[in-house]
Amino acid sequence: MKYVNLKAKEHFSEEFSKVNSMNQVPSIRLDGITISQSMVIAEYLEETRPTEPPMLPKEPKIRAIVQEIAEIINSGTQPNQNLGLINRIEELGGVDAKMAWIEKALFRGLKAAEVLVEKYGGKYAVGDDLTIADAFLYPQLYSAAVRFGLDVEKNCPVLYRLYKTLSEHPAVIAASPGQQKDSPDA
Repeated sequence: MKYVNLKAKEHFSEEFSKVNSMNQVPSIRLDGITISQSMVIAEYLEETRPTEPPMLPKEPKIRAIVQEIAEIINSGTQPNQNLGLINRIEELGGVDAKMAWIEKALFRGLKAAEVLVEKYGGKYAVGDDLTIADAFLYPQLYSAAVRFGLDVEKNCPVLYRLYKTLSEHPAVIAASPGQQKDSPDA
């Protein structure tokens, strides 16, 4: 495993460009291929190393809801708070403009996801088993609450309860930023 320090802009190195020509994370080398993009990686891992219960449910309707929630985050929310973008917003408009952008962008996606979690959730985002919807939601909830200090409890109470539940799950604890060898919080 090779860690890539985004703050040090290692993703723009010549070495990393050979791994991912978009200079983005995540990228994974596995089974003789390099795969980029979160949803593709999640689906590949589930198809080649299935979990029980499955992180990507087999039943088509449930699977579609799980994928919809994951995509709301993956393509509709997370890109709006990437380090490069928010740094540029701060350069152009200052810290207040950056925080206003982050709050609007994050809550727009989180509130859309909350509608689905409220309708289809159980213990977790969709039903009572962990799915990739949870895997995509948790980092955004963490970012909103911890990284940016936003009031998730007030703005998205259903997702806040999910966030608290997920925060206690052993797999989520093991994958949390502070547990990673390359984290400044480790």
